[in-house]
Amino acid sequence: MKQVVVVILLVVAGLITYNYVTTGKFSVVPSFTLSEDERALNALEERFNAAVKQYAQASRTAGLSGMDTTADAEAARLSVRQIAKELKPLRKRLSSESTIRRAENLSTAVQEFSASL
Repeated sequence: MKQVVVVILLVVAGLITYNYVTTGKFSVVPSFTLSEDERALNALEERFNAAVKQYAQASRTAGLSGMDTTADAEAARLSVRQIAKELKPLRKRLSSESTIRRAENLSTAVQEFSASL
């Protein structure tokens, strides 16, 4: 009985891993497979979020300790600039309404971040 439970848990873990790799979301049963453009948009969103966190962390570190964190802030700024460059051609290729909306939201967030620097 124990072995059956272990096998079932391993199969479920394998399904969740496979679905995460193919769809980018944790689920036991895949609802859909992401297209290449959707995966690229997901990657850009993740990179943007990481850059915003990096910039915020650099600001906090500079404020608390007085350390020179201009390199971290500059790296985040350059990362956001690169994301904006990669987003422009990607927006033209998107076809579904939801991904177009997500790309527009990301573009707006990138512009707002750049304007706040």
